[in-house]
Amino acid sequence: MTVKNAECISIHKNHWLLYFLRLLFSVKSSIQYDYGSFQNIFIQFPSSLMNSIATEPIFISLAVFASLYIFIFYGLRFWFRRASMDIGSVALSVSQIPILIIAILSFFKIALAQLKSTSIITWVERGLTAVIVITVTYWVAQLLNEVVVYALKQFAQTSEAQWDDVIIPIMESSLPIVIYVIGGVLSLQAIKIDLTGLWVAVGGAAFILGFALQNILADFFSGLVLLIDTPFRFGDVITLADGTKSVIKKVGLRVTNLYVFNQHCELYVPNSALHRQQILNLSRPTSHYYYTLNVPVTSDADPARVIQLMQAVVLAHPDTLGLIDQKLEFLDQLYGMSGDPVRVEHKRQAGHQRLSAEKKLNTQLMKIEQAFDSLSNKISYLEKGGLDANEIRRMQGDFLEICQMIGMDTMSNLMTKRRRALLEEAQDKVGEEKLIGLIRQWYSFWLKDPDLLPEDYEILPKQWEQKIEFLKRKVNKLFRKFSNPSGDETRLDDAVMQISSWMRENFKTTRNQWQEPKIWLSEVREGMSKNFSVKFYVDDITLEHFERGNRVESEVNRELAWQLRRAYLSL
Repeated sequence: MTVKNAECISIHKNHWLLYFLRLLFSVKSSIQYDYGSFQNIFIQFPSSLMNSIATEPIFISLAVFASLYIFIFYGLRFWFRRASMDIGSVALSVSQIPILIIAILSFFKIALAQLKSTSIITWVERGLTAVIVITVTYWVAQLLNEVVVYALKQFAQTSEAQWDDVIIPIMESSLPIVIYVIGGVLSLQAIKIDLTGLWVAVGGAAFILGFALQNILADFFSGLVLLIDTPFRFGDVITLADGTKSVIKKVGLRVTNLYVFNQHCELYVPNSALHRQQILNLSRPTSHYYYTLNVPVTSDADPARVIQLMQAVVLAHPDTLGLIDQKLEFLDQLYGMSGDPVRVEHKRQAGHQRLSAEKKLNTQLMKIEQAFDSLSNKISYLEKGGLDANEIRRMQGDFLEICQMIGMDTMSNLMTKRRRALLEEAQDKVGEEKLIGLIRQWYSFWLKDPDLLPEDYEILPKQWEQKIEFLKRKVNKLFRKFSNPSGDETRLDDAVMQISSWMRENFKTTRNQWQEPKIWLSEVREGMSKNFSVKFYVDDITLEHFERGNRVESEVNRELAWQLRRAYLSL
């Protein structure tokens, strides 16, 4: 290719792409990709084209985009990796390739717009637009699944609300489908395909399907009602109207998945049917379930002696509820007389450690509850005349003392001082003697129970660590109110009472009198027998694959029979 042929290509400042295409065509047809000739062409590249590149807006935009792309996906990635959560880095990873594809296609589309419009160029532009829409659709769907849904799942684990446990799986399964459908429709519209007939067909099909699937829609809306009313949560043990005991596994769009542990099978109940029947929730208000045994004794037995013996035998079992001091006393005297000596000794030692740790924990818990009640009463008394600055500071000091009893203290790093104070869990040895540390000691001794199954070693710590996180969030929320009352100082007593009530009802209850074993003389048959009703609570029926209550009931029944026979009171 001669210099004359190269110069006969007319160059215009606004038609750089046309020149580039002609240049490539000339190279292909004349020099057949010979490197020396290709170098000669670019040596003779007109200086006017280089000047136009320097002033062309598209090249300026390209340079700006390249700079931003490097800064966002390489500079910010390094900063996000140092953050405590990986949401930022995951969002960058998901967005890197789609944004690059969208940018390249957009630049090509802008370049094509500078050429003379032809039917081929018009179709190419429409195709590029459709590909851009598809890429954006894929990008949004990935962001939803990998970032938004993941963040919501993390939030749900630290939230006491039940709606998020149902809504998030529904979002995860349904929203991507909606996004892809919308993206597909927009991409078809981008290439100018008439969708009028499609919309008419979809409308007719929707009417027909709505009429044909009314039962399914009823199940769906019943599921929403169950979600709003929240009669149960995941993992709750419930009894259906026919007496079936099962565990809530999942509330779906149409059916609720239950696990029937007595038969080791799954039961799928339509939401509409579940919504219409009575449900007995055995896990609320607590996971302590009331068991009843009917025990006959000889007709001449002294009722007072029988009741005293039965109560001692029930209290001696480490997995029943009752006054801890009495349980520790009877545990060493009466537990496991009818069982295997080696296993009984292991169970007795683990039970003794757990009950001793719980006694220490309950003492600390009662101190905190009393401190909250005292603080609430003090605020109620002082707020009648309005709280001044000194009184507010005294209340803040009292509240910080309670926080230290819980095992939380203010952060002291510089970042926190510049922004806002927060409470964090104490990490020193002193923190082990506070409420949070005592809870961990307690459930660590509980994990030594030889009757626990492998799955319980994950369930039990997860359950109590989640409660600890709830407690820390609530204490921090109340701490912010104390730090900055901003006109709400007259309602601080209500906030204190709320967290105190939550700790009693939802966090951990100290052993209450109503949890003590109850022994009643239920029936007297002259000359034949006396029947006693033995009622007791089991500590947690969700353990041991939901069979803990049945095991404890059987063991208590066996121990009662052994002790009554030993005392010559059984039939």
